[in-house]
Amino acid sequence: MAYRLIILKAAADDTTEAYNYYEDIQPGLGDRFLAELLVRFNEISRHPQYYGFIDEQHIIRDVKLKSFPYLVVYEIESEAVVIYSVHCAYRNPDKRIRK
Repeated sequence: MAYRLIILKAAADDTTEAYNYYEDIQPGLGDRFLAELLVRFNEISRHPQYYGFIDEQHIIRDVKLKSFPYLVVYEIESEAVVIYSVHCAYRNPDKRIRK
């Protein structure tokens, strides 16, 4: 069973910011970032429980992208997965949870 993804505005804004950043560095790099992010979204949708917890209550999880220094921070809620942020692990590493 695939879980429904709910992508919060903050996560969508993070994604847009990262895309623009990578496109400014090299045209097409932003597209590669988005493609890799979509692969992770698909994996999270199918198997959200595969990835580790990042909080003491064992609610919030994250998973790193393979080629980019970004984490997808999410929570499983019933039959949905809520994506809270697409967080750059290099910038503000301690501020990955925004709820």
